Amino acid sequence: MRAVLLAVVVAAAVLAWPSGNVGRRPGATEVRAVVRAVGRLRGRFGRHRATAPGGWVADLAEVVAVGLRAGLDLPGALRVATTSPSVRSAAPWLGERCTTSASPVVALLEPPPAVDARTRSDLAVLARAWRVSEATGAAASHTTAAAAASVRARHESERRVGAALAGPRASMRLLTLLPLGGPLVGLLLGIDPVSLYGTAAARWAGVGGLVLTATGWSWSAALVRRAQRPADTSGAP
Repeated sequence: MRAVLLAVVVAAAVLAWPSGNVGRRPGATEVRAVVRAVGRLRGRFGRHRATAPGGWVADLAEVVAVGLRAGLDLPGALRVATTSPSVRSAAPWLGERCTTSASPVVALLEPPPAVDARTRSDLAVLARAWRVSEATGAAASHTTAAAAASVRARHESERRVGAALAGPRASMRLLTLLPLGGPLVGLLLGIDPVSLYGTAAARWAGVGGLVLTATGWSWSAALVRRAQRPADTSGAP
């Protein structure tokens, strides 16, 4: 879908190009116009693609990559990408930050305090991609596109893990609430809690049930945390 969208925008730009300037190299104004059109269309399609993983940071990275391929430098491509509707609505602070920060990397690594931890992590991935480009001389368009793909892949992986763990979490809650609902069931049957736990055996059984319930909850929660934990880069679990 992204490739088709980009092809449509480029074709429209070619058809709208002035006929007297066929041999002239496109200037920065024309390049920015094409990149802005891509950003607007991406934002418009993004509203209908609510399930797409990655969020606005991945959209930002992809529009920046388009600008870099079109001939803009990194600061210029980032400033143009901040005008994308999806980015502007999610991060209105980024446009001003790009004009006041010393570099695009600094602009991403110093978000406002209200930005959540996941978004900070996504921005750090994009900033590291630009640092790799600066350090190694790799094309910034390639590292930016790779960062966008990495962010989307991580969000998709988290979504799949969350969906897979929805059943175990529901079972945890159900199996925890069932023992705790014993006194309520007794009240429905006309037995008050004093009579229900009036004997020593009943009280010890209740204490044992609470201990086993807490142990089962802790054990299940540990298993869920272990399933959510990413694997080590060495391949160890």
